[in-house]
Amino acid sequence: MMIHGRQAIGLGLLVVGCLSACQGPWFVAGADYKPLTEQLQAQNWQAADALTLQLLLRGSDRVQEGWLAEADVVALDCSTLLTIDRLWTVHSQGRFGWSRQQQIWRAVGGGDYAPAMAIAFGERVGWRELSTPQWRSYEMLTFATDAPVGHLPATTGNGVSGAVWGGVATLGQRLQACQAPAMVTLLREDYYATCDRTPSADPCRLKAATERWGETADWGGVGLPQHLTELEQALAQHRWIAADNITRILFDHYRQAHWAEFGGTDGHQLIPCYLLTAIDSLWMDYSRGHFGLTAQAEILGDLKLLPAENHPLSREQMLVFYQAVGWPERPPDRFESPYQSAYDAVSPEQVPKGHYPYYMGYSFSTYGSGYDERWRWHLDQSCGFNSQIRG
Repeated sequence: MMIHGRQAIGLGLLVVGCLSACQGPWFVAGADYKPLTEQLQAQNWQAADALTLQLLLRGSDRVQEGWLAEADVVALDCSTLLTIDRLWTVHSQGRFGWSRQQQIWRAVGGGDYAPAMAIAFGERVGWRELSTPQWRSYEMLTFATDAPVGHLPATTGNGVSGAVWGGVATLGQRLQACQAPAMVTLLREDYYATCDRTPSADPCRLKAATERWGETADWGGVGLPQHLTELEQALAQHRWIAADNITRILFDHYRQAHWAEFGGTDGHQLIPCYLLTAIDSLWMDYSRGHFGLTAQAEILGDLKLLPAENHPLSREQMLVFYQAVGWPERPPDRFESPYQSAYDAVSPEQVPKGHYPYYMGYSFSTYGSGYDERWRWHLDQSCGFNSQIRG
């Protein structure tokens, strides 16, 4: 049953950034996730896809009907959605999951539902035949690890089975409603849940360092939710420079902490997925896919500038990217303003795609930056960045 729905698609899901803690517990909000986890661990993707739909149907008391209406999707339990997506994301190494599909939707344009957008999305995730072109039947999908990125889950998809009214569109709306900034605080607790047992692990050492630098449970009295709320307000008003500075503050906790704890210039490697993805989601949402880490990764992929593992980038390669996103060849020093005023308080289309986030990591001449200028090339693929292009 092919259903496209009329709902606006506001895909602001936070990828739940835990890698080890997401193996359990099996029961969250009364649901049993062990069967789904076992199928995902075994890479039995079709069985996992069916179990995903069943979890949503049981949670909505819609097993007999076999599909979810719009009202059912609106009422879906947030912890259920986030837990299922977390399991898909982790066990597919970032290739599958609703948050993965969200990134691709944004990459093809995002915004409200439109037939052309749905077609572009379907072609990108392998739900449409490029040669025909026709939507593939569910039986013709690829239930394998090498399926196109974002190919699964498909029972909740838009265009192949339609067991959820509006598919990706309505799920995206509900996921956005579930991403209240306070949720990030809960995800932070989840990310560090094992630190009492493994305090020597790098993320746990970083946790202790970030807390010394101000990332207490409420981020130094200001509050992580408040930072994200301020970021969202600035983005909604197209105050791009203000939003970029808030982004720098959020990332800077990890830059400072990593420098203090580990030294070196690869502090980005331990920025938790929950924070990277929360910030990226806000940038992508309010810029209509024009700004954000995902937008920058798209440009890097188009320019074929995502290197193989441990492959150094030349200065010439970096300059190609800088030119594409409208960055000057040489970043300003610490005595100059890094921003072009013409690129603030305007519609995103008036600024080169991928221009923001701009300051963090680019101003590599800043004293004690603690970030190598190449950090955007090496974002954690398990967070859903860059693997989409590499894969």
